[in-house]
Amino acid sequence: MSKKIYQSETSKHRTRLAPYCEGYGIDIGFGGDPITPNAIRVDLEVPYANAGEKGVQLGGDCRNLYWFADGVLDFVYSSHVLEDFDVHQTIPVMQEWSRILKAGGRLILLQPDQQRYLAYCQKNGQPPNAHHSIDHFSLPYLIEAAKKMGTLKLLASEDNIDEYSFFVVFVKKVESQSDAGSAQAQAEVKRLRMELARVESQLQKSQHSLERYRNHPIIQLLKKPYRFFKRFSSRN
Repeated sequence: MSKKIYQSETSKHRTRLAPYCEGYGIDIGFGGDPITPNAIRVDLEVPYANAGEKGVQLGGDCRNLYWFADGVLDFVYSSHVLEDFDVHQTIPVMQEWSRILKAGGRLILLQPDQQRYLAYCQKNGQPPNAHHSIDHFSLPYLIEAAKKMGTLKLLASEDNIDEYSFFVVFVKKVESQSDAGSAQAQAEVKRLRMELARVESQLQKSQHSLERYRNHPIIQLLKKPYRFFKRFSSRN
């Protein structure tokens, strides 16, 4: 028996948000209804949302987009997913999603304001989604998270686009030459520290081997004739 298909949150705001999803990109947690036909469809291997008939193309944990190298996509879109992670994961998840964006790429998020969502559920006599993890999840909360990251700048946003949703679009900042130089310098320092640790480790091993062989019985036997010869020479 197939699940009942319900209207997706994306479908309510596709006209507004699809223009930001140009080029090559992904829809995280699409639930059967991707933002655009060409968006790569990413979800759990067995999605719990059922808002369309499109199948999963990449199934797994969206906190680790290991399928993609850094800086390869034009957009990452996600609707009503980020609020399911606890407060300590918001920034790490956003960092992983923005990691795969090109400089100038767009992170488009359609999200619920948790307090308005709870009021909506109470008003309509329906249980709230138990996966929602952050009581103060809101547009200001995500804008503040992006500021802390330092790699995203705000392009567009709008609160109250329906009874409980908002959207926000961030752009991945273009790395300046000074930032690139700083990153290269940090990488070189890290490489030198690793090399120093390797050399120190080899020296410690060499010293240990030297001490071990210095006290070897054969070495001690060889030392005895030398000592005798030295005493004999000194007498003559």
